Amino acid sequence: MPYLDGGAFTYAFVDLRGYGQSAGLTGEFTVREVASDCLRLADHLGWTDFHVIGHSMTGMMTQRIAADAPLRVKSAIAVCPVSAAGNRLSPEARTFFESAMQDNEALARLFKFVTGGLCDTWIDRKIRQNRETVASACRIKYLDMLVTANFVDEVRGLETPFLVLVGDKDPGLDASAMERTFLAWHPNAQLQVIPNCGHYPMEECPPYLATVIESFLRQHID
Repeated sequence: MPYLDGGAFTYAFVDLRGYGQSAGLTGEFTVREVASDCLRLADHLGWTDFHVIGHSMTGMMTQRIAADAPLRVKSAIAVCPVSAAGNRLSPEARTFFESAMQDNEALARLFKFVTGGLCDTWIDRKIRQNRETVASACRIKYLDMLVTANFVDEVRGLETPFLVLVGDKDPGLDASAMERTFLAWHPNAQLQVIPNCGHYPMEECPPYLATVIESFLRQHID
């Protein structure tokens, strides 16, 4: 946040149900619910049109929101995103992800894997942040959402300008995965690879990420 240009842009940071200041909010924890919540927030703020930015799980939300309100979304930025095709995990991978919901050692292995092995101090901080700000009740439901989501047919051909960002050290969501999904479905999508970065560019290289995001936004201001 310190590196974003608040004079040029107005940002609204959304805590999904079960996260952060919305940790006490219950719900269905589905793709459509998240998109609906975001659109209602935009209405509350008086935004007739806007840009959307989503990271990881909420990368697919940029597609859902753009599909649900194509005339309102001026552009979309998907950072290290899961796509509208979801993430079909093997039974072994599903078991591991479920274990990481409670087991700090498993979560540490996951964070190290998707960042190329960042230092233990950062990993410990990330684990504390996760345990303190994410409600346990939403974890399994959001995982179910990730592995069952599939609304590709609803986003294919969507003309919304998309910027898709991936880190070169993020093994599961790499450039080739984006070329098969976002770039294959969206005619106005472009891909940029962030060097020396894993799955969390907002923490691994925040000034660079802010620069890339706002450069793209400036190209799509009316």
